[in-house]
Amino acid sequence: MTSVKLVDDQIILDFPYDQKQVEEIKKISGAKWDKVSRVWRVPVSSMSEARDFAMRHDIPVETEILLITPPARKTNKSLWIEGDWIFITFPYEKVVINSVKKIPSITWNATKKAWRAPLTSVNDVIKWAEYFDLGVPDELRLLSEKVTTTLSALVEASRSVDAEITIPTLKAELLPYQRAGVSYASNARRTFIADEMGLGKTLQAIATIEYVYDSYPAVIVCPPSLVLNWKAEYNRWLPDRKVSVVTNRKDFPESGTYDVVVVGYSNITKWEKELSKHRSYVFDESHYCKTVTAQRTKSAQKIAKSAPKEGIVLCLTGTPVTNRPSEYASQLEILGKLKDFGGLWGFYRRYCNAYQDSFGQWNISGHSHLDELNERLRGVCYIRRTKDQVLSELPPIIHSPVVVEGTPAGMKEYQKAEKDIVQYLVDRAKQIAKELGEPVGSAAVVARIKAESNEHLVRLSVLRRLSAKAKMPLVEEWVKERIEDGKKVVIAAHHRDIVDELANKFGGLKIQGGMDVSEVEEHKRKFQTLPVSEAPVIVLSIQAAKTGHTLTSAQDVLFVELPWTPADVDQTYSRCHRLGQQGSVVATYLLTDKTIDEDIYSLIERKRSVVTVAIEGGSPVDEADTSQLLFAIMGELA
Repeated sequence: MTSVKLVDDQIILDFPYDQKQVEEIKKISGAKWDKVSRVWRVPVSSMSEARDFAMRHDIPVETEILLITPPARKTNKSLWIEGDWIFITFPYEKVVINSVKKIPSITWNATKKAWRAPLTSVNDVIKWAEYFDLGVPDELRLLSEKVTTTLSALVEASRSVDAEITIPTLKAELLPYQRAGVSYASNARRTFIADEMGLGKTLQAIATIEYVYDSYPAVIVCPPSLVLNWKAEYNRWLPDRKVSVVTNRKDFPESGTYDVVVVGYSNITKWEKELSKHRSYVFDESHYCKTVTAQRTKSAQKIAKSAPKEGIVLCLTGTPVTNRPSEYASQLEILGKLKDFGGLWGFYRRYCNAYQDSFGQWNISGHSHLDELNERLRGVCYIRRTKDQVLSELPPIIHSPVVVEGTPAGMKEYQKAEKDIVQYLVDRAKQIAKELGEPVGSAAVVARIKAESNEHLVRLSVLRRLSAKAKMPLVEEWVKERIEDGKKVVIAAHHRDIVDELANKFGGLKIQGGMDVSEVEEHKRKFQTLPVSEAPVIVLSIQAAKTGHTLTSAQDVLFVELPWTPADVDQTYSRCHRLGQQGSVVATYLLTDKTIDEDIYSLIERKRSVVTVAIEGGSPVDEADTSQLLFAIMGELA
């Protein structure tokens, strides 16, 4: 039983085993462990220390002990600043101890035998000190003015909708809220960019590093599936920056050969030394580091700590907390901001309602003071906007190509099929050349190949299917992430087996050829009316479902396979972007690296340019037709 009581001339402390508490009680003068009774015994001369120990750890104290006047203590009431902390000492008084515990993120520091509060709690400390008539030193009042000004400015900035930001080298027109995000991050230097999915966190991070002077070389740490996409995004927005990618545990680029190095979470422990001492760090999907004890979390914290004080450290995540506030702690440590919340246990006690259960185990799965936590986060290192908040700034459709790596087995199968098809096309070109009496690469042979392109595209469709198969684990990961964020998803594919496989993984709702009208309507009704927990996904066969259906309960459309024309793409995402849609629709194109996916996407964009010019005038990017796909994979004839 947990208790503190007086027996003869000794104080008996009985509490469940806790290593930290045991180490602490050993420091009490005269404390001894009774192996027979399995309790701690402390002499009455050390009553004050025993009583302080009990009060700090919420151990019930016998009334008789509370009534005994302890020997006078030498310690005087005092407050002082040391490093990143405010320290408080005072003579033992139960009421004062209970009150000091209410200061946000305060903890007991056994080394200094004093209470310790973060600098961000300075106003609460001053208010507490004045209530108990403690003298408040001038340095504390000066700190209060500085902290109040800084926190207020960042809180206001975290809610701003625009900022004066110009980045001439960036090949993008930042939206107003994105400019505000870059401004906040460049001022905070170490912060979350926690915007909702689809609002451009990647672009804001790239822009922030480019905007802040002397921020290169930079390290991007991301899920392994997004390594290639980060390189693609840099090539898109800052094509002059040298970007290296680390995809294994054998090769790391030489220092000085890159501006940006991109590495997956699975490789950061291996390359911890090489990744250290860069000017900037970005941790994409930083909730991957929510577990304090995980090795990748420890490595992330270590390399981030090596950044210079003025360097940039960003945590990008639309879901910084997936289950409970305790998940913030390890990410705050990556940013070097956990001390502003009282350190690990200061954070747990204040915002996670931490307590010890009957077995002496700490429980940190709860939550407390959440409004205060959000406000303090915004004043220290946190900016977040949702689609609803910036809807007026968003285009009706956001197009987001994402390049990913296929699975090793899937890519092996793809490459074999591609080799076979290339050989067939080369043989066919040679046959045509022989028939015409022309060289293989002549205009006449190329013209014949173009004329037959529709026939050959049937063979290329095999590659389209194999590319989809190679990325299925990443498709599942992407969709689950949206579902966990409370979002519904429309998935678009072409091949029947791909549609069936995806539908079976996510609840069975689909629209494809061969279904009767009543079945289709029932699947649509469920998707439109049931909650995410019951109907999170509907899978569309692009040709069967591109017209005549309304699916406005979703704002996310994921293309696992692409059609041949921009019209089919537009018709598909228009199932969501139509009358009744309250938000901006994000069309994501998951493209498997080094496959036909990238060629089809490029072809669609070129065709879209031609269509736009035909409607609105101007000059197209270049001529576009499906025969270009043939020459893209043939190589020999391209």
